[in-house]
Amino acid sequence: MAENDPRTRQTPVILLLATATVLAAVSGVASLAREVAELGPRVGDVIVFGPTHPSPFESIARLTASRPGRAQCVLDLAIIQRSGGSLVVEQRGTGPDRFYRAHWAGPLTSEKATDCGTDADLTLSPQDMTAIATAAGGLAVDTTAGLRLR
Repeated sequence: MAENDPRTRQTPVILLLATATVLAAVSGVASLAREVAELGPRVGDVIVFGPTHPSPFESIARLTASRPGRAQCVLDLAIIQRSGGSLVVEQRGTGPDRFYRAHWAGPLTSEKATDCGTDADLTLSPQDMTAIATAAGGLAVDTTAGLRLR
């Protein structure tokens, strides 16, 4: 009489629903992991600091940037917020330490000897890029914000 027991007939349906739920959860987690890996500026994005796009706060961050074939220089975000300039993302590495290569153009990045100059190719960490984008007004598609997207 086990064949007529309602619990026996429901077991395959319950197993099927449980399997579908697990597969959907795994798929969702994998999709989320791909999205997180893509967060941050992309190649071609321009982070703009300018008087027409003031930042909502003054940053106190001082970031050290590497320059290929040259000494390191400093990006003092408070000075950049006041003097203006832009950073174009030219290359974005892969992997957990996906360093960025970006081109700086602007009047001043810091005081005296640590200044990057008015035109410099820089290598920056993901954390540095986040700090720079935040100081410019955040990562937004809004054309009035400090980040211009292609």
